[in-house]
Parts: sequence; C-alpha cells; structure tokens
Amino acid sequence: MQVALGIRWVLAGNLDARQKLAQYQRLLWSARILNWFFSVPRLNDLRSSTSELPGQFILVSNHRSNLDPLFVFVAGRPLFFLSKKSVLKTPIIGWWMRLCGDVPVERGEKASREKSLAAMRERLQRGDSLLIFPEGTRQTDPQVELGAFKDGAFNLASQTGVPIVLLVLHNSGKVWEKGSLFLKLQPLRYQISSPIFSSGRSAESLKAESIEKMKEMVQSLRA
Repeated sequence: MQVALGIRWVLAGNLDARQKLAQYQRLLWSARILNWFFSVPRLNDLRSSTSELPGQFILVSNHRSNLDPLFVFVAGRPLFFLSKKSVLKTPIIGWWMRLCGDVPVERGEKASREKSLAAMRERLQRGDSLLIFPEGTRQTDPQVELGAFKDGAFNLASQTGVPIVLLVLHNSGKVWEKGSLFLKLQPLRYQISSPIFSSGRSAESLKAESIEKMKEMVQSLRA
C-alpha cells in the first residue's frame, strides 16, 4: 500500500493534486479506524448517510478530545484543517498534516490569524471543504455545553457563500480523558446537521444560528 501511495504521489505532479491525494488517504485510514474501534459505519455507508450534504462545506465542530481530528471524518469527506502551529511541528502527525496542506495558526497573533484565514479562503475558492473548531481549544468541563465561538469560520462562510455543516461529538472527551494515558474504546455518538446556507448572510447571523442549533444538538444527544 505504501509503495502504491508513493507511486501515485510522484505521478500526481502538482502540489494541489498531491494534497488531495494525501487528504483522500487520510479519510480512508480514519474511516477504517472509526469502523474498527468506535462502531462507526464503513466509509461507503457514511457517504450514503450524508448524501444530502453539499459537495463543499465548512464543517464546524465542537472540541472535547485530542482525538476529535479523527472523529470529524464521520462526515465522510476529505477535509482541510485549521490547526495550531505547534501541532504541525509534531513528529508523524504534524508531517502528515503538512502533507495534506493543513493550515497552521498561532493563537493570539493577529498577523498569523489573518494569514491563516487567507489560506483557508484560497482552499475554499478552489472547491475544498474545511474543518474548523470555532471554540479554538478543547473544552474539558462537562458542565459547559459549548465554549465561546471565534468568528473565523463564519466570516469565511459569509465572504465565500460556502455553506456551513454542524457536527456535535457527544462522548469524545470520555474516550481519551485529559491526563489519561489510556483510551476507553466505546461507540462514538454524534450528530450532523443539515447545511446552513450562507450566501448573502452576515457572519453574525451565521454564528448565532450555528450556536443555537449546536446547543439543540447537544441536548438531543444528552437525552
């Protein structure tokens, strides 16, 4: 498999094609892990269950676990990530993320945020789908439904007209709890929304609707 991937990588030629190849391979591997260990349907079934989603979207997800970048592939689509710059410097995972073309951001630095958003806008203009955790960091307090949302995902949606799809991961924080060295394998519970169309809408209205809907999804999964 690795040899075949290497050959396809060389033949892919330009950077965009290579990134798309790496993205698709990441989706395949992630889907297998989700199926084997977290009782998530196989990739073909995931695609069937999300067939009503548009061809391109911005996936907005809550963030409870370091494994969430794996769990978001329940959407059944290749995704570009907006990730902390330090994560892209880690061995193996960081190397693979750079291979996929994921976009780094340095939290707290305005220039870095603006550069990152410009890169994400470029990805959207060429037809790619994106993942953004609007809370910006993991929420570890079980009493907090959602952390405060940053504006980046909603600004991008408003500026480009790309629809938003919401994802709520219910028990991901229990799979790998903060400070623990061990995983607690269990079926993953999640909910994916219908698309929120963004053409002609303000970032503020998109943000408000997303927060309201995600809170409803959280409550539904807790019931």
